[in-house]
Amino acid sequence: MKVNKQYFLVIFLGLLSAFGPFVLDLYLPALPTIASYYGVESSLIQLTLTGSMLGLAIGQILIGPISDKYGRKSPLIISLVIYIGSSVAIVFAWDVYAMIFFRIVQGLAASGALVISRAVATDLYRGNELKIFFGMLMMVNGLAPIISPVLGGILLSVVTWQGLFVVLSVIGLLLLLAAVRFNETHSKDNRIKGNIIATYLTIIKIIKNKKYLKLVAIQAFGMSAMFAYIASSPFIFQIQYGISSILYGIIFASNGFALMLGARISRNFNAKKSINYGVVIMLVASIILLVSLTLKLSIVLVEIGFFVQLFGLGSITPSTSSLAMESERENAGGASAVLGGVSFLFGGIVSPLVGIGNTMYATPIVIVISVLVSYIIFKKTEKII
Repeated sequence: MKVNKQYFLVIFLGLLSAFGPFVLDLYLPALPTIASYYGVESSLIQLTLTGSMLGLAIGQILIGPISDKYGRKSPLIISLVIYIGSSVAIVFAWDVYAMIFFRIVQGLAASGALVISRAVATDLYRGNELKIFFGMLMMVNGLAPIISPVLGGILLSVVTWQGLFVVLSVIGLLLLLAAVRFNETHSKDNRIKGNIIATYLTIIKIIKNKKYLKLVAIQAFGMSAMFAYIASSPFIFQIQYGISSILYGIIFASNGFALMLGARISRNFNAKKSINYGVVIMLVASIILLVSLTLKLSIVLVEIGFFVQLFGLGSITPSTSSLAMESERENAGGASAVLGGVSFLFGGIVSPLVGIGNTMYATPIVIVISVLVSYIIFKKTEKII
């Protein structure tokens, strides 16, 4: 089996892991514009975001086990081809319902990049090396929300919202070209034997692992708070506080930096301490957001709350990911599928909730509940981590 060059692997896996966030975030500054274009309420246009998240969730469940049976490279290439096609289709969506449908397909296809990047990392690394590598991936994940909304805001000043999806199509094409160069990391000897049904049945075995499942839950509820922020932030900052799409992109970018910073600092602590500090920090941030949003206090306080929240999440995710994947190393594709799929499934559930009623009330309530559940699960799981 040919070995991938180290620098290529780091860059390629980093870009794959950031692909999902980029697909979600690039068009965020355009949400109010798209709602106006189709003449629909914000709660309906948020379903384009929800649809993408559900696609990212379901797609990982489908593609992860397939990569355990057929290898990492072929499923990745097929998923990228479908992604490019769906991105082009969104440009020509005739109404909001067509756009929602194509966003679901786009999410399904883009999920291949996420689930396979984690599986490849687990093929190649172990123990603390794996935690450090996941930390690197999280730092790249932090770059996606730094770059994408700023880029989206700038592009939106010179192109229509459809132009943003042309850009996403081009990014998919570049990743496809890189995927052709990628060398397989999952040897035939280590692949799951038997038919495709047996492949998917490994998920049942995976979710019976209590340690793994609790780590997945800690991460999923923590990320639910982030998805609530992603879904509501364009309307909070641009509609409620009246800032421009470019300034919104800058604020969103600073919060992406918080995610990177949390991931970088977490490398100085062991996994348990990283998770502990992260959930406590997120709990504090959720209280700041509850007070500042419901009372519509200064935009500075609101931004502090979101920044601290994502810093805490950055501290949690590398450790929960590495510990969960390490505990199911022999089924890395399936384990990656459940880990990522559950997080995006939760994101798809909470995203429309922040659009119900007053966004300024619904958002902090969803965030507080999500973070509190994550904190409680960690405290009950602490002894086995």
